[in-house]
Amino acid sequence: VFDHPVSDPRRTYKQSGIADAAAAAGAAVSFIDDRKFKDMQINGRSLKSWPLYTEVFEADKVINVPIAKTHGISKLTLGMKNWMGVMGGWRGRIHQRVDESIVDLAMFIKPALTVLDAVRILTANGPQGGNLMDVKQLNMIIAGTDAVAVDAFGATLFGMKPAELGCVRIGHQRGLGSMELEKMKIKRITL
Repeated sequence: VFDHPVSDPRRTYKQSGIADAAAAAGAAVSFIDDRKFKDMQINGRSLKSWPLYTEVFEADKVINVPIAKTHGISKLTLGMKNWMGVMGGWRGRIHQRVDESIVDLAMFIKPALTVLDAVRILTANGPQGGNLMDVKQLNMIIAGTDAVAVDAFGATLFGMKPAELGCVRIGHQRGLGSMELEKMKIKRITL
């Protein structure tokens, strides 16, 4: 389990409960090692190359597990936006073309599965949050192999149409996946 938060990762892992949950499940929590970033040729429309975390590409399978939340620049952080966590360098540089850059990354890094954590969503003041009034309890998990579809559904949890989220619209247009929820067979399971 690893993340590349904006804030101090040790404090973030502890405060979020990730450290305790990982330990209880027998998983190790890894901290970013700056020596493991390597310039990679992405050849995207916006991102041509960027330092990315090599362990993502060395794994047999990668499962992307973002937490659904608002974001001041990209509107939301869902599956595709979560890939910014494997970027080294100054990530703020991509903010001018953030949606195109997110899709470039998502086309380069293809997870086996995207599992969107919408148990509690951050509805305002993301990504770091303001107060508990910004949190909405949904008790929902969205999973799929089509990252665009997962994000399209995720957008609806915030009252948005999928096309209102730039990376979903661009990902759909570029053939990464589908945002047409009405054409999908969505299976709902209650546990």
